[in-house]
Amino acid sequence: MKTYFFTCLVTLLSASYGLAQTDVQSELTKDEIKRVTAREFVIKTREIQGLAWPEVTFYTTIDATPLEAMAIFAAYDIQKDYVPGVIKSIPIKHVSATDVLTAYEMHMPFPMSNAVYTHGGRIFRHKDDYELQWYMLESTSAEDVKGSAYYAPFNGKTLLRYKSLVVPKSIFGSLVKKVMMKDVEKSLVAIRNFTEKNIKENPALVSKYSEFITRALSGEFVYQTIIDKK
Repeated sequence: MKTYFFTCLVTLLSASYGLAQTDVQSELTKDEIKRVTAREFVIKTREIQGLAWPEVTFYTTIDATPLEAMAIFAAYDIQKDYVPGVIKSIPIKHVSATDVLTAYEMHMPFPMSNAVYTHGGRIFRHKDDYELQWYMLESTSAEDVKGSAYYAPFNGKTLLRYKSLVVPKSIFGSLVKKVMMKDVEKSLVAIRNFTEKNIKENPALVSKYSEFITRALSGEFVYQTIIDKK
């Protein structure tokens, strides 16, 4: 089942996450650290009363620097090329240099229609760590979407913490909760594979989007040229 759940790749309870450097490693037990070091996923959930889907948190490692890892995750105009199910990803507006609105379309399985939605993505740097937070403006398939991806140095690699909360509109929401969890992991694997492959085979692409992050954090509207062409 293809993922509506890329929305889950961009989601988080606002109140549960701040704008400061976080010691992500301290959130894991010794056994969990061994698992993420072996490139496994550690998954934690928090049920929220009245909601069909829980808040989910995934931890894993990526063979990349934190900047490289976030740069590909936040490459808004090419997300359609590597995120399962996404068939359109078009940056449409700069809210600020570090906050970009992107219009998406995602393939949905029968009998549901394709999901069409607009998300905002904000990037941050916390010393050696990087963070992407996103939020929903409008969606045909969700009442609310909030999320973050936090990237921290870890033994020469990157430790990723992905945290998400999606409130689906669909009457099928409660029925596909388990599928949602599997599809989030599939999407994270796909993004990790795309990142690591391009570091080896197409470093110019990784450099381009890494520079996008650095330039945006310096105040440049890096997607404006793409937006003007839409």
